Amino acid sequence: MNMSQPSSQALIKKEDFTLSKVRAPRPAVHDSGPSSVSRNDILFALFKHKKKILFGTLVGLAAAVAVYFFFPPIYESDAKLLVRYLVERSTVDAVDSPKSPGGYAPTTDTVIGAEIEILSSWDLAVQAAEAVGAKRFGAATKEAAASTIASGLSLTTHKGSNIIFASYKNRDPELATRVLSELVNRYFSKHLEVHRSAGAFDFVTQQTDQVRARLNQTEDALRELQQKVGIMSLADATKDLSGEATKMREQLHLAEAELAEQQARVQQISGSVPSEEIVSGNSEAAASIPGEHGAKPGDGKSEKPASPAPAKPKAPAEVVQKYQALISGLQRLRQAQLDLFGKYTAESNMVKANQTEIDEVENQRRNLAKKYPDLPTRVAPIGSRGKELDPGSEAAHLAGVQAKRDALASLLHDTNERIRQLSQLAPQIGDLERQKQMQQDNYKYFETTLEKARVDEALDPSKIPNISAVQRPSPAILVTSTRDKVMLGSAVGGLALAVGFALLKELFLTRTVRRPIEVEKFVGISPLLSIPYNSRPNTASASNGNGKVDAIVVKATSGNLAPWDLNHFIRPYAEAIRDRLGLYFELHNLTHKPKLVGVAGFSEASGTSTLAAGLAAALSETNEGKVLLVDVNLGPNEVHPFFKGKPACSLNAALKPNGPIDAAAENLYLATVGSPNAGPAQLGLKKFFDLMPNLKASDFDYVIFDMPPLNQTSPTWGMAAFMDKVLLVVEAEKNTRDAVKRGYRRLVTERDNVSVLLNKARSYGPRGLELDS
Repeated sequence: MNMSQPSSQALIKKEDFTLSKVRAPRPAVHDSGPSSVSRNDILFALFKHKKKILFGTLVGLAAAVAVYFFFPPIYESDAKLLVRYLVERSTVDAVDSPKSPGGYAPTTDTVIGAEIEILSSWDLAVQAAEAVGAKRFGAATKEAAASTIASGLSLTTHKGSNIIFASYKNRDPELATRVLSELVNRYFSKHLEVHRSAGAFDFVTQQTDQVRARLNQTEDALRELQQKVGIMSLADATKDLSGEATKMREQLHLAEAELAEQQARVQQISGSVPSEEIVSGNSEAAASIPGEHGAKPGDGKSEKPASPAPAKPKAPAEVVQKYQALISGLQRLRQAQLDLFGKYTAESNMVKANQTEIDEVENQRRNLAKKYPDLPTRVAPIGSRGKELDPGSEAAHLAGVQAKRDALASLLHDTNERIRQLSQLAPQIGDLERQKQMQQDNYKYFETTLEKARVDEALDPSKIPNISAVQRPSPAILVTSTRDKVMLGSAVGGLALAVGFALLKELFLTRTVRRPIEVEKFVGISPLLSIPYNSRPNTASASNGNGKVDAIVVKATSGNLAPWDLNHFIRPYAEAIRDRLGLYFELHNLTHKPKLVGVAGFSEASGTSTLAAGLAAALSETNEGKVLLVDVNLGPNEVHPFFKGKPACSLNAALKPNGPIDAAAENLYLATVGSPNAGPAQLGLKKFFDLMPNLKASDFDYVIFDMPPLNQTSPTWGMAAFMDKVLLVVEAEKNTRDAVKRGYRRLVTERDNVSVLLNKARSYGPRGLELDS
């Protein structure tokens, strides 16, 4: 009965305690913004690794000294070349021109750039290697020696300048001067080979001979055709024959007109009308004249006298005047035709129009003469009016006109035949004349090129006018610029590598929390306190060599001070934590007793036990300072060794009312969770929950729990929710940022009463720099 009543009573108290202790969860902590690298971060990394940086600097200086004494000497020879202008001449260019193949005038920079490429060409290096000898370079082949020359040659120029600065470096001073001399001397020949026609004399001579032979063949073929036709020039012959044919055609037209007129006159005088055929073109006319012209030549028979012609009507005076006007107009048109033929060809429109008018007037005249046969006798020829007509003279004149017309027709026929023959051979003659002209132009060009090649062949390369040596290769001098650069690189390289390693490791590779400012950056909360590192744990407060107060170590050993001892180094920091806890309880109106304070860390050696003992000792010194320190970490072989043998009882015994318990110090009592003979103490949540009514009913003012490290199976996660205050100990340079952030988030999610303590914080720089902030 007595056993069940306390159990029921404890259950009610347990529920009350649970309701009073458990609060609403706090919202998740937001991530802090992206951190940037600050000046203090860089200085912290440099001062932390100052020994490595000093060592790297010493190594670099030692390497620089070694380079100074053991670097092989290098000698350099210098030369200067002046490029005044550039002359481009080859076997295919038509003229000498300072212009580039693109058609634009080269600038000084392009000309100097081209000359530098010639100087640095592989062909020139091979030629110099052959002249000096590959053995002088320690090479087996001339190509290897040429590679050595190319690597040691340096060519520079200034923008807008026409001077090339050439230098060659080698370990042998004599070899440096000789190699540069060979390069400069052979550069002049290479320049002529590239830009001039030197070396092309044989080729140009061969081409000139071939062009001359082709030209002779063309001339012979053309001469043979010209002799066959009987001309000297196709154009001149065509022009002369065309003009001659035109003139003969004009004269034939006049002769035919005159013949027709004379025939009509003779017919009227004789009183007979012979058959008449007048052809205005190239036809022949025949006229029958009585008397001596009435019989055919060679015919012995005389024809019978013609019968008297019937009487013809007499032409009136108006017709006579019209006939005379037609004759006058016909004379003017024929004269105009002669003038047109002097300017235009027979195919011209003006000549054709004139011929049409002549044909119309001639047709009108003939029609009138047929209708009125007496018109030719009544109208005298122009210039012969007033004279008496003689039949014999007129008949003789008719025969002369007929002979003249026949001769002109024969000449015109011969001229047309020559024109036809010439037109058949004109394409061949024209092709030959064009070939002859082209071959003559080519021959003239090759003759000029041959002369230039002959001049370039005889030109001394060392005396070309457009390039001269301002400075011949100088005697080799010792050059220390390369050695100095290597020395400087070695000296600075050691320092740079050490600094780079320090910055890389601390700013990018290291992920642990090292300073209080990093807790603010990566966790998002300011630490409650930062406790410096102490290399001599569990001793009296002292200053180490740099003036820093020594920090704590997790466990105490025999012969050392207990954490509650006044001279222990943790006491000042424990008292500071006590004061801040008191302020926290006051501000949050936490007046109940006992107040539960949990101390937990992330690793075994984070210093939670020493902090818990020191805090308990500091709280026991207050007026209401009855404090119980509960160690949840002890196993069977560890029963408060750091308390120097002070008695410690179990937690159950310590919570019994009026139970016998000895104080480790004034108002300070010690308790453990497990017994020394049991296994490692594990305070489960159920067991801890069952102890809550007894804890609440105890007469202690504060109960300090030294809780196990936070891990996956740690009971600390559940116990923290029942604490009035949780002190989360972060070991500097041991706990990672992600682990601290995750642990803090999980704790504050359950209850917002967690404060962070940064333990074992190391400071590497001078105090005045404040690198920890």
